[in-house]
Amino acid sequence: MHATSRPTRITPQAAAQAAADYLGLPTARLTTHNDAAHIFTADMHHLTAWYRALGGTVTRERAGLGVTLWTLRTHTEPRNDGTHTPILIHCLALTTEDIDPTLTNAAA
Repeated sequence: MHATSRPTRITPQAAAQAAADYLGLPTARLTTHNDAAHIFTADMHHLTAWYRALGGTVTRERAGLGVTLWTLRTHTEPRNDGTHTPILIHCLALTTEDIDPTLTNAAA
């Protein structure tokens, strides 16, 4: 009897870390939730770097008094089998903070 080999399933966290390493992008904290990688960045410039590298959809919402949560929804480049891993990059900012127009123009 021959053993069948199953393709190794890469975790969302590993896929996002590989993308970050390959593209030289920052990750302050990286976790997985609902089959997507969630990256928490410490600076809005980091969120801008991810947006410029992978594109995607930017949203912002109130996260408390004078604080806004910015989220970029993007994904890894497609693998050989056509699949990709969803990545959500999050960053908190003060509402008075000067945000790069790249993000403010992209925000839905």
